[in-house]
Amino acid sequence: MKFLLFATAALTSLSLSSCLDVVPLDVPKAQPLLAVDGQITDQATPAAVTLTLTQAYFNDGTPPPVRGATLTLTDDQGQRDELREISPGYYRGSGAVRGRIGGRYALTIVADGQTYRAETEIRRTPPVDSIGLEFKAQQLGFDEGYYALYYGPELPGVGDYYRFKVYKNGVLFNKTDDLIVRSDELVDGRYIGAVELNIKPFVRGDRVKVELLSIPRDYFYFLNEMFTQINNVGLFATSPANVRTNVKNTQAGSEKTAVGYFAGYTVRADSVVVR
Repeated sequence: MKFLLFATAALTSLSLSSCLDVVPLDVPKAQPLLAVDGQITDQATPAAVTLTLTQAYFNDGTPPPVRGATLTLTDDQGQRDELREISPGYYRGSGAVRGRIGGRYALTIVADGQTYRAETEIRRTPPVDSIGLEFKAQQLGFDEGYYALYYGPELPGVGDYYRFKVYKNGVLFNKTDDLIVRSDELVDGRYIGAVELNIKPFVRGDRVKVELLSIPRDYFYFLNEMFTQINNVGLFATSPANVRTNVKNTQAGSEKTAVGYFAGYTVRADSVVVR
């Protein structure tokens, strides 16, 4: 009987496989686009930008850097800074333009004969009161260990947007599920207490650092759209859609576009050691 069942299953599988046709797909190769990943913050560090080129969808290699570009940063007070290439594709300012709350900034990029421009701002920010820890035993949806909890006020007035970054022993939790962005729409002006931040638990001896970034509205939506597209897989995936960008080609008639974002934000942080 076991042999009969095996033979029946094998024949069924063979008959099904014989009905499959291999259809070669001629996927057109898109031209590489300029990819921008940059920021200016209210911390005592110059603006920094990484420039690369996009690659084919199924190419999982390291994106090629964009060398020899010219980057200029200006602010609403008339200050100007030239970003120099420190390493292949990585550009950093001298500090002539510093980030400050309420400041507006414009980045100009000249690369491969094209000129791009990105504008951003640095918004107000609340303080961080403290970072707490909660121990959870093994249970459905949780591994045993310690989980970081955020405590702090939220400023009155709807229209604030935040990103939380969590570090374990100096290393950022940087997987897709670790991206945490929030708006103040439902918590405007209230005290925020016991907001759980990490998916993977901490253990005794770990040093936990949490950064609160106050980000512009458009950057909030950029991060949300990016999260959606990265997770747009599986049986019920929808058609991929372009993620917004604030990097625009300023040359009339040019068909070359850019992707990515140049963002301004504040950084407030606190840390705790698991004991």
